[in-house]
Amino acid sequence: MKAVLALADGSWFVGRSFGATGERSAELVFNTSMTGYQEILTDPSYKGQAVIMTAPTMGAYGVMPEAEEGPGPSVEGFIVREAIATPSHRHAHQSLGAYLAEHDVLGIEGIDTRALVRRIRDKGFLHACLATGKVDPLDLVRKAQAHPGLDGLDTVQHVSTRARYVHAQAARAGAPRIAVLDCGVKQGILRALAARGVGVEVFPAAASAEEILASAPDGVLVSNGPGDPEGLPGVIRTVGRLVGRVPVFGICLGHQLLALALGARTYRLPFGHHGGNHPVLHLATGRVEITAQNHNYAVDLAGLDDVLACTHRNLYDGTVEGMRHRSLPVMSVQYHPEAAPGPHDASYLFDDFLALMALPAACP
Repeated sequence: MKAVLALADGSWFVGRSFGATGERSAELVFNTSMTGYQEILTDPSYKGQAVIMTAPTMGAYGVMPEAEEGPGPSVEGFIVREAIATPSHRHAHQSLGAYLAEHDVLGIEGIDTRALVRRIRDKGFLHACLATGKVDPLDLVRKAQAHPGLDGLDTVQHVSTRARYVHAQAARAGAPRIAVLDCGVKQGILRALAARGVGVEVFPAAASAEEILASAPDGVLVSNGPGDPEGLPGVIRTVGRLVGRVPVFGICLGHQLLALALGARTYRLPFGHHGGNHPVLHLATGRVEITAQNHNYAVDLAGLDDVLACTHRNLYDGTVEGMRHRSLPVMSVQYHPEAAPGPHDASYLFDDFLALMALPAACP
């Protein structure tokens, strides 16, 4: 079936549908990962966005239940150069196209993704409208131009858990217990914590600081999630009330929320960081980490040198990729130490968090 991707700049691309049918409007981003498309599709941080993959083919190994990072796909659309219809992996549960159709996600193939990505790289992020069947491209352009975008919106409410739950019991008596503030947490983060023998309890993003502290956690992790951090004033207040009362670790959106709670500001990047090959400099060691990233906003620490220290810098554009409080047990990073997908160069950060709580790491 014919499919059309129309952009707010007045252009459109014609391809073929390989997922669900219908029409969707979304913010358009590109991801430079070579593999891991199922983890990308199910990352809650992509809520409200359609993703273009820069690698030319997707779907070769199909879809497997164990690769889910959330409760099904969060993306509004998935755009690729070529989708493999018949997966070759013996453990494949179904094809990529069948998976998208089952979960009502539009997939478009046969588009010149290089030209599309260059357009976003040169012009910045674009709103888009995707549709299948016989459609008027100019009508879709108008719908893309009318898309309100994600700035200032609370998209976390659509992906956070509704009720607190225990993900993992502590592996031994006296092992630390960590509360996770779920702003759209990836399962890889929860697995990374559980692998270190700690207890993990997950709280909704709407939970109060008092509710979290009443569970007597040894530390709090503020998770990744979608959208604009400034659209979450209630969560920012909660994070601010946790600081100084319990060790806190922020990842991705959690990093931005911590920064805002501590007086920094955030701003939108031209086209964000999305992929598994972003070089980051660890300032204390001079070591370069290849990292997995997925965010549209960045942190500005200007004027806060006496409170917050930058610990990591992005080597593509110099943006802040990590910070620590100079006197309180608070740390955060803009990227994903659990990867899923991506390299594991930064997995040590979970051990650093345990050390921040003055507790030994016990990762096997």
